[in-house]
Amino acid sequence: MVTCIHYFSASGHSKAVAEYLANELQSEIIEIPHKGKPADVAIVVFPVYCQNIPPIVQSHLPKIDAQRFILVATYGRMSFGNVLAEAAQLIKGNIIAAAYVPTGHSYLKQGDSFLKEQLGLILKHIDSNKAITIPRFHKNIFADFFPGLRSRMGVKITRSGLCNKCGLCTQICPNQATKNGVTNHRCIRCLRCVNACPQKALDFQLSIFMKWYLRKPREERFLLFD
Repeated sequence: MVTCIHYFSASGHSKAVAEYLANELQSEIIEIPHKGKPADVAIVVFPVYCQNIPPIVQSHLPKIDAQRFILVATYGRMSFGNVLAEAAQLIKGNIIAAAYVPTGHSYLKQGDSFLKEQLGLILKHIDSNKAITIPRFHKNIFADFFPGLRSRMGVKITRSGLCNKCGLCTQICPNQATKNGVTNHRCIRCLRCVNACPQKALDFQLSIFMKWYLRKPREERFLLFD
C-alpha cells in the first residue's frame, strides 16, 4: 500500500502533525502545492483559517491522486467551523477517516502542541476501505464574507529596518501576497513570512478586537470521524 502525506503549514503546527504521521507510517511527505505521486491512501493535513480552508489547500485538494483519503484539520483551539465537510466536497476519492486536531494558535506564538495518542487513533484507520460521511458543524454566518480582509483588519504585518530585501518572504508566500515584507490585498495573515524571515525583520500586531477574540475560552476538542 502506497501512503502519502500532503500538508500545508505556515506557523509549523500542521507541519509537526504531518511529520509525526509520516514518521509513524514511514511515508512520503509532500508540502502543498507540490503534487506528488499517485497513492492508495493520501493523508491531508492543513490548518483552519477564519473557519475556512486556506486558498492554497482548496485549489490543491482536487489535484491529489489517491483512492482513499484521511483529512486532518488542525485548529488553534478557537473554532474549526465546517472545513472538513467542505474539504470532502473537493477531493476525488473515498474518505475513510477525518479529524479535527487542537494545536497551538499562530497569533499567540504557541509552540507545537498535539497529543500523539490522538494521532494514533487516526492511524488505526489507515487500512480501512469503509467510506465515511463527515458531519456538518456550525459555521459563523460571516465566515465566508471576505475572510482575507477580516484577517488583515485583525492582524498587521510590520517590517523593521533589519530587512535586507533578501526576497525569501516573496518566494515562500503561498498567496504571492508579499514583496520584501510589504503585503498586498491577497495576504491571509498566515504568518509564514514572519516565521521564516532570517533577519527577524517581520513581526505582527493584533487589533483590539483580535486580542479580545483570543481571550475567549479555548476549545480542547479532538474529534475523529470513522
